[in-house]
Amino acid sequence: MSSSLDPGRLAGRGLIVASLVSSGIGYAFTTSYHALEVAAPMQTVGALALCVLMLLTGRSPFRQYERPMWWLIGRLAVGNAAVAVLYPYAVSRLNLGTVAAVVVLGYLSVGSKRIWHLRATAWGFKHLCGRSLVLGGILMLNWPLQGEIVGLLCAFGSAWCVWNTVTVLGKMKDHGLADQGATLANLLAAPALFVPVFLLRGGDWVSPDLFFVAGLAGLLTLMLPVVLTNAALRRISELDVGVMQSLSTPVHAMVALAGAAMGRLPSDQRLTFFPEWVAILLIAGAAFGVSSLKEPSGGAVRVRAQPSGK
Repeated sequence: MSSSLDPGRLAGRGLIVASLVSSGIGYAFTTSYHALEVAAPMQTVGALALCVLMLLTGRSPFRQYERPMWWLIGRLAVGNAAVAVLYPYAVSRLNLGTVAAVVVLGYLSVGSKRIWHLRATAWGFKHLCGRSLVLGGILMLNWPLQGEIVGLLCAFGSAWCVWNTVTVLGKMKDHGLADQGATLANLLAAPALFVPVFLLRGGDWVSPDLFFVAGLAGLLTLMLPVVLTNAALRRISELDVGVMQSLSTPVHAMVALAGAAMGRLPSDQRLTFFPEWVAILLIAGAAFGVSSLKEPSGGAVRVRAQPSGK
């Protein structure tokens, strides 16, 4: 199965890498704050900024939607609100490496039903092998894994949420309303976050300084990634977007390394040649390789699926 090197697909993968860099920098701003405390203001500012951008560009999210779109909007809103609480809670009970490794399962599961259905084709086999290499690199980068049952459940919940995000955005794209639907879903998720944060943390955390930092992080972790991801989905499939999103762990690790070198993050951020850099090269090579595969046409699938002798 030949690889596709057309400029559109290359641009799509570049947009995903740009979104991961943006979110990595945004999360770096919040490292000195409690993760649950910044979740609600990050979501709020990011969602409002995204809404303003959509209004200015003539893509208003406040429009009449059909029932299938409302289902997707609600599903995305619930998933986005849930991951904003589950992910930091999982990190607090486990460690960042363990949670990152589990969450990548969500990205790698995007389109898994179709890949498994076409496992007998060269395309399906290469996808399965490439995604296994990505997962192996993630485990190498984050070993040893540590955990307990509640933290692991939250991590697996986060994995479902990221799978849900990419999958739903792909379905919204089919309706031609990915930008509008994602904007409205994030707006709906914002107020829902304040309730669990106030229940778990009380009200003493509220401060202008926190809202300023969280607001800046919201622009980088929500507004820009949504715009870039939707732009990527117009060029590549959600399967390719999912596997490219698995680069989040190495990209965030390199952002942390750069931040440490500039004195902006704790100075213990280090990457050794083995296993860290080897793992990063493995993840990047496998992700770019898998996302370059050209999906077989319907006719080619039927031919390859025929058992021998028929």
